[in-house]
Amino acid sequence: MNTPRFPTQVAALLALSVIVFPAVLGARVGETQDVLEKRLLQPGLGKIYPHASADASKDKDKFRKKDDDPLKDVRLFLPVETREMLYWKSAIANHLSNETGWKVDVLYVAGRSALEAYKRVGDSLNEFEVRGILNANRGNSSWKKMSNDGGGVNGIGYDYELEDGSMRAKQQDSWIIVFATKLDNYVMQQQVIAKAASDVARDAQKQEQALKAPESLSGF
Repeated sequence: MNTPRFPTQVAALLALSVIVFPAVLGARVGETQDVLEKRLLQPGLGKIYPHASADASKDKDKFRKKDDDPLKDVRLFLPVETREMLYWKSAIANHLSNETGWKVDVLYVAGRSALEAYKRVGDSLNEFEVRGILNANRGNSSWKKMSNDGGGVNGIGYDYELEDGSMRAKQQDSWIIVFATKLDNYVMQQQVIAKAASDVARDAQKQEQALKAPESLSGF
């Protein structure tokens, strides 16, 4: 059984599992895994990536390189029950091409999609595709342009937010990432907790260094 990474994580996770998902008709983020895969894994359209094989771990590393992982700075702060699935979706109708399409990285929390990251492969991500992904995830609301770079204690970071406040999104290089606002707030909370613990540890180290300095410098 996994243990919480930081204090209060269990309580926060329980709250997250209840209210993280936007209850809007037609939204993609917030779907169950079964519903998402029924649409995505149609014949000639998509597949789970990587396939179960002896080289599955290598294929997974190839899918998500360390220097091309849009979630590398927030993985430590995700809920402990987060389950990740990787998919490939072709961009060519009725032809499951491995050359042109989309890498799709989905984080499931409490059995539902809480974050979906889409990377265009083969061709450059364009504004019409970005708009299409955002529209597929807007439900009955509308996206507005925002400015929050993220990092540190600022959560995942975002460029867009729904008017109803339920979801956020950002474009990062060739990725477009859409996620529940409650997940972003959860990540931010865990970042704050981690920073506080780090500050305490740093202050304790400084106090120890101050006590040892006279003896260390004696004789100079």
